[in-house]
Amino acid sequence: MKKGKWHQLGLLVAIVALVAGMGALPAQAKSAAKAKTVTFSQLTNKNPKRLAAIRQAARQQILKQKHAKGSKVAAVYKVKLPRHMNKKATLTTKGLRMNLLANSFKVKQITIPYTQLKGKVLNRYLPKANRTKAVKTTKMVALTFDDGPDKTLTPRLLKTLKKYKVHATFFETGQNVSRYPQISRAVLAGGNELGNHSWNHPDFNRIGTAKTVSQITRTNRAIYQATGTLPQYVRPPYGNVTAAEGRAVEQPIIRWSVDSRDWAYLNKNKDINEVMKDTRGGDIILMHDIHSQSVAAAPTIIKRLKAKGYKLVTVSQLLNNQALPGLQYFGAHDYRTVGK
Repeated sequence: MKKGKWHQLGLLVAIVALVAGMGALPAQAKSAAKAKTVTFSQLTNKNPKRLAAIRQAARQQILKQKHAKGSKVAAVYKVKLPRHMNKKATLTTKGLRMNLLANSFKVKQITIPYTQLKGKVLNRYLPKANRTKAVKTTKMVALTFDDGPDKTLTPRLLKTLKKYKVHATFFETGQNVSRYPQISRAVLAGGNELGNHSWNHPDFNRIGTAKTVSQITRTNRAIYQATGTLPQYVRPPYGNVTAAEGRAVEQPIIRWSVDSRDWAYLNKNKDINEVMKDTRGGDIILMHDIHSQSVAAAPTIIKRLKAKGYKLVTVSQLLNNQALPGLQYFGAHDYRTVGK
């Protein structure tokens, strides 16, 4: 082959390589175009409770990114996270990217998946799949169970929930989680939710803010150690929590609108009657999975509620994933500032 033809062939190869290389550029450019710097003021519409929810999601992400053990849970609450609306973060294809100040985890940057920010960040900053939509709660109720897990009764209740294809939210005490971590894992594996119900059930109003925070952090650690997940919600024993405690805890407080008083009756039929006469759409029902009578009442309650057309859901579903720290929720449309 003559020298001129070799030159032409080389030029052709170079052009082909250039075109092939350019094929990758649009994807890179597209990815870069999707990255957008925003302030927390924009993300939250200047709502400090939404910003607290972002901090809550950030703590979970730090632990996950470092594959941290339960012993590191207390430390994650000491990481300095954004408290000012003018601070910036970046919207990426994978989630919300945040830079962190120096911390004991030695993590400089995290990316919180959008799935963890649903209902916490304004819809327009989320992918369509992670945006909240209007939910009709007139035929929705949430069953909740406190004080477990119990070695025998909670697994029995989980079988009932599975049989009737419904889900519930379990507010567990840390001391019981530490005794039966496998049952806490089973609660989540069944599609149910776990919440924090203190370490050993004291009245928060009597022990003060510092001890309340310790109770909650210790229980968060037990639940994280058992399941690899920090619980989103706190239910204070007896429903008692002060405004100062609510600010310090930085987790949504879940109360109730229907009290079965099962702990007082310890009677299956009374439990059933109490729940059925008071329950309306949007209610949060309080029961306990440490009483055999309550667990025995659950199948009938579920069947009768379903017969009335109610859908039994988790607290997150009932609240449309929009519960925020600093607020306490009594039902789907009944929420108040903590301490009021």
